[in-house]
Amino acid sequence: MNCPKLLRYQKDMRFNRFWIACIWICTFGFSGFAQESEIGFEVGGYNYVGDVVRKFDMGNHNLGGQVFIRQHMDEAWSFRISAGLGRLTGADDEAFDVFSANRRASFEGTLWQSDFLLEYHFLNYRNEKLNQYWSPYVFFGAGVYRFSGEDHEFNSYNTGLNLRIPVGVGIKVQLDRRWVLGISTSAIKTNSDLIDNVSANSPNLKDFRGGNPNDDDWMFYTSISLSYTLYKIICPYPFF
Repeated sequence: MNCPKLLRYQKDMRFNRFWIACIWICTFGFSGFAQESEIGFEVGGYNYVGDVVRKFDMGNHNLGGQVFIRQHMDEAWSFRISAGLGRLTGADDEAFDVFSANRRASFEGTLWQSDFLLEYHFLNYRNEKLNQYWSPYVFFGAGVYRFSGEDHEFNSYNTGLNLRIPVGVGIKVQLDRRWVLGISTSAIKTNSDLIDNVSANSPNLKDFRGGNPNDDDWMFYTSISLSYTLYKIICPYPFF
């Protein structure tokens, strides 16, 4: 074999090996690339505790939902941005005390909210080589919300834009390479005493029938979520 043919042969072999390696990486090395982002939605129930409902009541759940984007920073940490809405209701339990019996306050309304959450996973459930397809996790963060409601005397009101602080726990299960199922529950500090429209400054509640102005209202949210994983696959581009 003369030199020009030998050089062309070597160049063709390098070219073929390069494309074989590229095809192998894109086809069989798919799972080795980072799963960076997820998009998803969740549905669940909102609950309220405050001056009208003094303790957590499973029968006081109202429908809520969110859409979200999740970004994974490493095997343990991720952050999530979400937006959603839900319903909140409450009514005095007349058997609770004499003030509730006389007041008979109630409210209902719609909640709009958006959150930024940090999530910490205890197990590396996204690494297929470990055969660990689930993990408990905790999350915390901050967000903003606005609640618009109507009280028992048909007075319309709203809280304005307020800061809220969610803290919660959950479990994630990787159903397959793309889909992740989640179940979570959280307690949410509202930094407001106006959700139920019962406070010491409420003009429609007289004769010491208002609420405690030193005790903010709380929200609770329990939900199930489903998210879709977006893979980022980078194939090398040949340069000759």
